Amino acid sequence: MLTELLNRRKARKSLVAFTERTNPTYRTADHHRVIAAHLERVASGECKRLMLQVPPRHGKSELASKRFPAWYLGRYPERQFISASAIAELAVDFGRDVKNLIDTPEYQALFPNTSLAEDSKAKGKWHTSEGGIYYSVGVDGGVLGRGAHVALIDDPYATRADAESATVRKAVS
Repeated sequence: MLTELLNRRKARKSLVAFTERTNPTYRTADHHRVIAAHLERVASGECKRLMLQVPPRHGKSELASKRFPAWYLGRYPERQFISASAIAELAVDFGRDVKNLIDTPEYQALFPNTSLAEDSKAKGKWHTSEGGIYYSVGVDGGVLGRGAHVALIDDPYATRADAESATVRKAVS
C-alpha cells in the first residue's frame, strides 16, 4: 500500500511517471525525459514558450499532445488548455484521447479532484468539473475570444511541402 501511494505521488509530480503509469506500453527513452522536463517547466510557469523539434515517430505527440494536457489539467483542473494541429481532425483526435484518459479509473486514482463536467460530450471541447476547459482546433480554425493558460501546437503543417512554403508558414504564424 505504501509503495502504491508513493507511485501515485510520483505520477502526480512527474510527467514521465504519469505517462508510464497511464500507458503501460510506453517505453521511456532519454529524449522523452528531456521533453518531459521542458513540459514540466511550462506547467510550472517557469517556461513561457517552448518549441519541440523532434523527428516523426519519436513519441512527441504521445507525450506532449496526449499525456501532458491530461497531467496538466490533473494538477490545475480550473485552467484552460488549447491544443492545435495542422488538421482539425487530428486536433479532435488528441482531444478525444485526453478526454478518455481523464475518464479512466487510473486517472481518477491519481487526480480525484479532476473529472469531466457532466455536460461535456464533445471530443474537441470539454470542461472539467472545476471549471477548466480543453479546446482543440485546426491551425486554420478560430480561437478568437478564447484564452488559455497553455496553448500547444502539434505539427502545424500538414505536409512537408506546407512546411517549406513561405506562404503557408506565414499563414500559420
